[in-house]
This record gives sequence, structure tokens and C-alpha cells, in this order.
Amino acid sequence: MPSSGLFVTLYDEETLNLYLREGIYGFLMPPVDDEVPQRSRHYQALADYACAREGAHVFFFRKRMIVYGGQVTGSNEVGSFYLNGQFSPLGRAANADIYWDEGRRERYIQKEKPGIFEVPEVGIRCQPYLLRFEDLEGLRGSAILSDQLYFQLGKYPYPLPSNSISNMSFCTLTPGEVEAAITLFREEPKKHLSGESSEIISLASDPILFDPSFDVGSLSEAFEDSLFVNEAHMEASVIANPNLLPAEVRPKGATICRQVPVSPFKPAQMDRADICYFTEDKIQNGTVPNTIIELKVKPAGKPAVEQIRRYLDWLHLVLKSEDAERVKVYLLAPSFTRTARVPIEYSDQVRFISLV
Repeated sequence: MPSSGLFVTLYDEETLNLYLREGIYGFLMPPVDDEVPQRSRHYQALADYACAREGAHVFFFRKRMIVYGGQVTGSNEVGSFYLNGQFSPLGRAANADIYWDEGRRERYIQKEKPGIFEVPEVGIRCQPYLLRFEDLEGLRGSAILSDQLYFQLGKYPYPLPSNSISNMSFCTLTPGEVEAAITLFREEPKKHLSGESSEIISLASDPILFDPSFDVGSLSEAFEDSLFVNEAHMEASVIANPNLLPAEVRPKGATICRQVPVSPFKPAQMDRADICYFTEDKIQNGTVPNTIIELKVKPAGKPAVEQIRRYLDWLHLVLKSEDAERVKVYLLAPSFTRTARVPIEYSDQVRFISLV
């Protein structure tokens, strides 16, 4: 499998040192005690966690510095994240206990329920999902300047997840970004954090690793019973458990990324592909996906086709023809309207797959 990575933004060194010391990370999210609201960002965050596989590198980004955390532990077949309490649908399905209660930190206000706390000026939060990582490279706490990485990536004439992360706190990285960063950590580190923390919080015991049995059993069942709250929910489910997908569009050892920009830099509304696979047969050093999957929870029509056409128009503009033609694009939907037609100019690269 090509290198994979997760890029996490943090705002204070105290929290960073705590996570480095314990080899753990949990995104602060509003608790969900019932159904997830349709407009909630819950499933967008879960989809990021779902991309994690054993061995993925964890990088923390803070104040123009990038700090190495370690490599994800868990599973290399399905989503490698852990369930922390019953403040999420997956946590309730797994009957998960609270294993990590950051509410005990002095900076937060702990509530009566373990695992629920108030973050000043933010609101009530919990950490329903956790990543665990260990240092297999001997690089934990090593830091580079963010400009070191961005100068390396500046040779590519298109945006990448790490340099288009503005207003996001978590993103997946392409193999090309990961390998460029790891080289810098090994050869040109600028600083080293001790990972020492005065915080008394620690992991209570072994948390429950995600298992596909906690989620939907099949896509046809999910569509029939209207189980998906939104497209991000579907995205999270099929990334965490690729066996839900038709056999021809399963990753088969590829690195999985989500919301990868396939677009020119724009002030807003940058086009991002739902799911991307990066294989050993690298395109542009692993910065361009070999496979793009666009998901729809409703019947797909002309707007969906125009979306994938924009992806391919852009790739054919910035890449050599032989590289652009290697990218395969799949549009997956429960069904297709009469207006959904494969673009003639890209008929060798595009495939529609009905999921029902």
C-alpha cells in the first residue's frame, strides 16, 4: 500500500504534547444522543476517521510547524479508529464505554456525564472517535516548518489536501505529500517536542475498534430503509467498510483519501472528489489519484455528470495526456436519470454504477 497520512490542526502546545505522550487523538465534536441531524458535520468527521488504516502517518499542524506523531494502530482492512462512549450512533451500536475523558483537563468544564465537557467559547463537546498511534519511525515530536513542505509541494500546478486545508481541522494526505513530509522529518528537522505533559488524563483501558457489524449491512438495505442521513454518511460507511462497494471499485490495497481537491485554486467552492484511491502505479509521484469515486444518495443526473466532467477537464489541462488518461472515474448512485450520460470524450475513463 502506498504511504498514507492524516493531517490534524491543533491550536496549543499543551494539547499537542498530551496527544504525543499518550499516542492518541480525538476530534472535539458535539454529542449526538439520538439521530444525527441532516445538517450536522458529524459524518464528515467520521468519514475522515474512516480513511485511517494501520500504518498511516499522523501529522500535527500548529503555528507554521508540522509535528510528527506516529503511525496509526488497529486494522489495515477497515476503518482503523476506536469508539469512545455512546454519544454517536456507532458508539451506541457497540455499547462502548468512555475510555478517554478529556473533560478532566483543567481547561475544560466537566459535566455530570463522563466524556461530556464544555469548551469555553465553543460549547458542549465529546470525543466519540479516537485514533491511536505509535512511533515506529523514531520521529515522534520532530518538527519541520510548514513552508519546508509547501515549498516541496509548490512544484505541482494543482492544490493538494495539505495546502488547501484552510477552515478544516483534519484531512487525509496523498502518498506524495506523506513521502515528501517524511523525507523532511528524517533529513531536515528544525525542532523537537518532548511530548512531556503535566496533564493527568490517560486512556482508561483498551477501547473498541470499529467493526463493520456496527454499521449498515449493505447499500441496497441502506437505500431501501433510507438509512443514510446525507452523502457524508454514505461516504463514511463505504470508506470504513469497502466491502459494501461493488467488487470492481474496492480499494484492493490502495491508499484511500477523501475530499481531495481536483480543481484549480479558487477563493471558494473548490471542487473536491468524494473518494480517491492511490495505487503503487503512481501518477505525479502519488499526488494525483488513480481512481476517483463520486457518490450520490439520490438518483444521479446531469449535474453529477458535469461534476465528474470538471474533474477530468482539469486533469487533462494540468497533466500530460498519458497521465490524465490513466485516471478512472466512477459515479455511484442508487439509480440514474435520463439526463445522466457518460461524456463521449471521456467514455474510456468514466463508468456509472447503479447501487440498487
